[in-house]
Amino acid sequence: MTMLETIAVAFSMFSAIPMPQFMWNEKNMRYALCAFPLIGAVIGAICWGAWSLCGLLGLPNLLRGAILTLIPVLVTGGIHLDGYSDTCDALASHTSQEKKLEILKDPHVGSFAVIRICSYFVITLALWSALKSFPWAAVLLGFCMSRTLSVPTGEEYRAGPYLCPGGGSKAGS
Repeated sequence: MTMLETIAVAFSMFSAIPMPQFMWNEKNMRYALCAFPLIGAVIGAICWGAWSLCGLLGLPNLLRGAILTLIPVLVTGGIHLDGYSDTCDALASHTSQEKKLEILKDPHVGSFAVIRICSYFVITLALWSALKSFPWAAVLLGFCMSRTLSVPTGEEYRAGPYLCPGGGSKAGS
């Protein structure tokens, strides 16, 4: 049962897919990051299904690209874009480390985040629209790896000297 609870906790944390509610505890949280690649696999599978459906319906490439661009946002509830936009604002601020930490905690979206999020959507739309066949292996691997690397990357970033002198995490406190 712990395995199912762990998967449900991971999906509850990093997706908008309804999951059974379990009490989050040390036991089922311990392995939650092992289930993160499953979230990527689900996103990849949904993209493949949408690609196939768009082909059956004969939808234009641009519309197919728009649908495929929005699927990860809809599945995750945009949590990856929220973190990306906060990081863009903080890193582009060229201010002190303390001010960057304040920016990370600030719920408002700054101009750097808007510019980079728009760029992300334009590039993603262009890439999906330009594809002639579905690169299922690359898509599946890409979504799985991005979820797999989110935790080590975040921990490396928080533990490094980028924001906190001498390392250590102050961003979460």
